Amino acid sequence: MLKFKTLLPGISSASIILIVLGAALFALCQAAIESNDFNIYFDSYLLHVIGITVFQAVLSTILSILLSLLMAKALSMVDFFCKHLLLRLMPITFILPSLVVVTGLLSIYGQQGLLASILKYFGISFSGWSIYGLKGILLAHVFLNFPYACRLFYQTLSLVPVEHKRLAAQLNFSSITYFKLIEWPLLRCQLFPMAALIFMLCFSSFAIVLALGGGPKYTTIEVAIYQSIREFELLQAVLFAGIQLICCISFLWLTQKILHKNKDNQNVTIDFNKQNYYLSVSNYLKFFSAVIILVGGLFIFLPLINIVIEGSRFFDLSLLNTAFKQATLFSLLIALGAAMIAIVLALLILWTNSRLIINHQIKWSNQLMLVGSLILAIPSMVLSSGLFLLLFKYADNRVFICILMMLCNALMALPFVLKNLAIPMYEVTLRYWQLSQSLNINGFRHFYIVEYKALKKIIIMSFAFSGILSLGDFGIIALFGGQSVTTLPYYLYEQISHYHYHESMVTAAVLLTLSFSLLIVMDYDRT
Repeated sequence: MLKFKTLLPGISSASIILIVLGAALFALCQAAIESNDFNIYFDSYLLHVIGITVFQAVLSTILSILLSLLMAKALSMVDFFCKHLLLRLMPITFILPSLVVVTGLLSIYGQQGLLASILKYFGISFSGWSIYGLKGILLAHVFLNFPYACRLFYQTLSLVPVEHKRLAAQLNFSSITYFKLIEWPLLRCQLFPMAALIFMLCFSSFAIVLALGGGPKYTTIEVAIYQSIREFELLQAVLFAGIQLICCISFLWLTQKILHKNKDNQNVTIDFNKQNYYLSVSNYLKFFSAVIILVGGLFIFLPLINIVIEGSRFFDLSLLNTAFKQATLFSLLIALGAAMIAIVLALLILWTNSRLIINHQIKWSNQLMLVGSLILAIPSMVLSSGLFLLLFKYADNRVFICILMMLCNALMALPFVLKNLAIPMYEVTLRYWQLSQSLNINGFRHFYIVEYKALKKIIIMSFAFSGILSLGDFGIIALFGGQSVTTLPYYLYEQISHYHYHESMVTAAVLLTLSFSLLIVMDYDRT
């Protein structure tokens, strides 16, 4: 029988999460109840916003999946120098600050970008092209998601046993037949989960649509919430937030049902063989694969490299003004605080969770972990708008806003930290459980001697990951930020929106450098 003090850490953490989420949703419901005329907001504009949100998310998902499959297949067919480094760096776009991505894409595909300069040198006009609108949204979403999906699909293709490859070579399989019979059954298992993840991210995209949408024609639900609150049309903001919440919960429920239904069909058991074996392919396919890899690599890394080059070229000490220094200070302070809160909440939950599992309380364990991941069903803009309505009178208090942003960003990072730490923490606790109980090692002493000592590197990696997510967040600061609190993403957005190209490149370079510094910390556990 578990003692209450064993359950207390997890209950405390879960209570904080439920109070914050409940308060946000309560504020939204209260604002809706206090309104009089509700039906007037169900108009053509609302349907247009919902349609655009779904349309751009579907297109972004299809393009990301198709391009990632194509490049993963190309990578699996050829071997080359720095291939390992390329695969290791590809997923970084997935967690980079969205506005850094926007700045990088503008530096390549914008009217003052690299591509425009190259075409101008050859006397070709670039004035008919605009990155703003649906093209820019799709370009940014593909840039963010396709490298991560490509890495996953490539890892799946690498799981094909050497014996299968040799047998296929002996049977003289064509490339199409080999893909259809050997590789596709493996890829198919990963296809729907990855597509569902990309769709959810694109459906809830905010900073990219706000920066590259180009006007009301391509306004999505999250942007509509932000604009409604900025214009003090609170009822319309509540309506959009409710629709966003219903859509996300419905999609998550549908995804879980489909995954559970296909669970038995997706259990593919393969003996992992680290030996490299490449099937014989024609020179034409090798050349085609090389072209795909080259184009894909340039698409991924050229915007990031250009940010560093342009940021260095336009750097001037006068740009390091008071506003920039304050934005940097607030960004680092909020990122550090959010990462600490996320780690503490996760460790409290996992402390109780591991003991629940050891004592065979699986049902309570699942419910506790579900509370920790509830934020996945509540988009950041819904959470932000609810807290904004509830705590609007404190919007000018710097300390209050910083603490609130730390908490919100910590909740957004919490599900990823839980996923990263859950299994290692349970395994370590289980391994030393009998010994620690016989030696009467409990409480914080048990955590420090057993869990912390064993999981120090993974905790540091999770801390850095939470810091990166918080450092690049724009959705929450977009509502609460302004004169009192300004972060680097907010400062960068103001520069982009006012077409201050040179200044935005310097700010983006600084934000990119900070993110890469945390990525190096994340890589600490692998060394």
